[in-house]
Amino acid sequence: MNSSAIEHACSIFQAATPVIRIHGVGGKRWKRNVAKGSRIGPWLPARYEIVDKAVWEARRPCLYLVAGDDGVIRYVGISRNRLKDRWRVSPAHDAETMVRLAENQLFHSQCWKHIERESAQNFGGSYEIRCIYGARLLPLLEELGPPLSAFAALQGDGEGIVAGVERWMCNNKGPALVAWNVAMTGV
Repeated sequence: MNSSAIEHACSIFQAATPVIRIHGVGGKRWKRNVAKGSRIGPWLPARYEIVDKAVWEARRPCLYLVAGDDGVIRYVGISRNRLKDRWRVSPAHDAETMVRLAENQLFHSQCWKHIERESAQNFGGSYEIRCIYGARLLPLLEELGPPLSAFAALQGDGEGIVAGVERWMCNNKGPALVAWNVAMTGV
């Protein structure tokens, strides 16, 4: 990984729209009511806010990035439909009794275990999830130059642009860039 990849990724993060802020996790554990698998939980609830509900609910392909309060981009992903489908607010059940809780809980299947682990090490850590669409991303990629400017060939294909940038970030994975990503990283 090189420093220009980190700089370019940070430029993309800065151009993206803040959508969700997680102010920490903690409290009584909850579970999702799904048939099986690692997504069930138990999970810690988050203290969070949806800062741009319109972007969260918009039905457009987008690139989303998760950064900690230290500015390090920990995860990159895409949603082909809407961010709300990836960063969902799920019905929550008490982890011990499976009684339905009054409040739904924010959840992301790939990031949650990392958020919990980091929060245990650094109580009070926060995260911000930002989103950018292909049409807004393309002029920035052209400005950043090679290799990202090559995605200009995908003009008009918003999903292709965001998928390409996701792959580029994963190819440049390291301790200071998308360390939580596993898919497409060769790890």
